Amino acid sequence: MKTNHGNLIAIFFLIFIPFLQAEDFKYNLSVDNKQPFVKEGIVLKVDFSQTNHDIVLMFDFDILKSDSYDFKRVHAREDDTHHDTKASYTYLLYPLKDGDLDIKFKLTKKVTTDASVAYSFSGDRDNVKGLVTTDTKINLEPLKLYVKKLPSKTILVGDFKLNYNIKKKQALAYEPINMKVIIKGKGYPPKFEQFPLVGDDFKLFSDKPLSTIGIVDNDINSKTTYSLALSATKSFTLNKVLIKAFNPKTKNTYFLKIPKQDFEIKQLQRKELVDKVDNPKEEQSYLKPFLYFLVVFLAGFISGYFFKLKREKLTDETKKDIKVKKHNCRTKEALHKMLLSNNDKKYEKVIKECEKSLYIKKK
Repeated sequence: MKTNHGNLIAIFFLIFIPFLQAEDFKYNLSVDNKQPFVKEGIVLKVDFSQTNHDIVLMFDFDILKSDSYDFKRVHAREDDTHHDTKASYTYLLYPLKDGDLDIKFKLTKKVTTDASVAYSFSGDRDNVKGLVTTDTKINLEPLKLYVKKLPSKTILVGDFKLNYNIKKKQALAYEPINMKVIIKGKGYPPKFEQFPLVGDDFKLFSDKPLSTIGIVDNDINSKTTYSLALSATKSFTLNKVLIKAFNPKTKNTYFLKIPKQDFEIKQLQRKELVDKVDNPKEEQSYLKPFLYFLVVFLAGFISGYFFKLKREKLTDETKKDIKVKKHNCRTKEALHKMLLSNNDKKYEKVIKECEKSLYIKKK
């Protein structure tokens, strides 16, 4: 019986603690549409007001992140009057999955005292003092939505328009053909990283799309720019582009279109090509001369190195030989005659020095 009595007390506290914590304030949560379509924007408003005026109260509120929905805070107002705090938050919420959906929140109630607030403001610019609070996490009931499915193969949701610009329809082989596509309007912004062009016999190059986003009339107003380039070696056709879109306000399906485009490509002579990626045979023909010159260069370098060593070796031997001959000869005249009699080119330098020493001084 004691065990059952203890369990009942524990269950009582688990059930009523959130309500006891919420006695210090009240809140109101509202949405303008509880049955939106996938990616249809709805407006969520949350208002808090303090009911226990004996404490200093603050709120820390936000929506919990999830893969099932996307959201943006578009407005926040917090009136921290210490004993009569009010806070109001407005969000744009976009469900990303159909069916039943729970939107979850995180809320922290922060309680402090007048003395702590005064102390936190007593520091100067170089001595900021922290505000001491007692924080309590509050479990708020999730917001329940029922999200309706979109028509099959819908890509964009909202009211959008598409503009495109192609610089030219005639080009040389491998020459880039620049193209720009702009999608702008109200609704959930486009999320594809590369614009879906369809066709064969061309290569597609693209930069990362550039997006500008603003909030207008409780909806996202966006402009997304796709910078593209096409390259081909022969004439090709760009197939018609159809992007299926749905406007949840009017419940109408519509298409963003780019008509079929034909491009004329003029062939280049092989000698005019800069990029040899598609011409491997010619690329291989340049490899043989390169290897030939590499072998000749290495052979010259190695032979020069060995000749240098040999020359240095001969020079050392010649010096030793001359020292011996100097030792054996008593005079420069005798050394000069001996070197001349050997008739060896390696003694030419020494012979000239002897001649300068013997005959120039005599003059």
